[in-house]
Amino acid sequence: MACGYRRRAFLSATGASLLAFASGCSTLQANGGDTRWSVKLDGYPARASNVTDTGFVVATTLEPDGELGFARFSGEYEQLAELPRITAPPVLIGNRAFVEADGIIHEISVNGDEPTELRTDYLAFGRYSAVSSESSRLYGVAYSEDIEKYATFSLNLDTGRIEWTHPFGHVRSSADSDGDRVFAASPTGTIRAYDAADGTTLWKRKTGRNAVLTYHDDAVFVASMNGVTALTPSDGTVRWHTESDWIGSVGTLPEANDSSVYAILSFYSNHHRSRFAMETYIVACNRNTGEERWRKRAKFGTPLSVTEQEVAIESVERVETTQEESKLKIASPSSASAVRGKSSTN
Repeated sequence: MACGYRRRAFLSATGASLLAFASGCSTLQANGGDTRWSVKLDGYPARASNVTDTGFVVATTLEPDGELGFARFSGEYEQLAELPRITAPPVLIGNRAFVEADGIIHEISVNGDEPTELRTDYLAFGRYSAVSSESSRLYGVAYSEDIEKYATFSLNLDTGRIEWTHPFGHVRSSADSDGDRVFAASPTGTIRAYDAADGTTLWKRKTGRNAVLTYHDDAVFVASMNGVTALTPSDGTVRWHTESDWIGSVGTLPEANDSSVYAILSFYSNHHRSRFAMETYIVACNRNTGEERWRKRAKFGTPLSVTEQEVAIESVERVETTQEESKLKIASPSSASAVRGKSSTN
């Protein structure tokens, strides 16, 4: 199962929207059906992109003394481990959570078993978490002390050892996988595909700066300073490219469902006197043609979660949700709007 699907299915699976308040916030609030609850954490909370039947894993990030915990849908919270400085959201596979803390990969059972450390030497994830297309491997971009560079890697979870690495990118690089290939995007605009089994480079493609990507249903979607691009996974050929003028920054990883591709883009504004002023939008493009379907104002934030019917943008201040055919709805600090919709079946 590709990481992209797990992110999209998250809100539908939980039936709850999340709020994060204020810079350096420490509160997650949710309203799913008749259940309203709040969980407080030290430091900015980041959530796993996959969920169990009863809850999800959260971690505090960018803190000297962080923690990994399990938040149940009832609102109960259980601390699973105290860990130093966590820089990326945890990866949840079944009832096992994998999280990098201060360069060490930890495997932590949601059932409360003792944490274990994987034998990867120093491997520090960047801004984005690793991904898993199967139960036995993690793929991602991380700083490897072994080669003293950022590298795309394959980590065998059964042995706890790195299978292959290739120097690539830096802290803001992203990766995804379709199971057979690993795709990685560098902020310089370089996209590479590797053979998931042995790390052989399969193809290379140049796009715009600040490139980030996601994989969904036999397509690689890239958001960059040049707009949104769809690539063929097997050879990297461009299926379509939607160019947008005056892009100042790319907010987070793009997402896709069966109808659209979504990206958070900030554009230089001509409505302000300051030449540095930007306005941020979520832009929806037709996934088959690239034609822009709509754009709506949004807060610059992360992550972007998508189901078949709804989109959620989680920012530092609040969550904003919108249905395909409705106006943008802002969740107030006192009450979070529930996000419901059919998840992708791919």
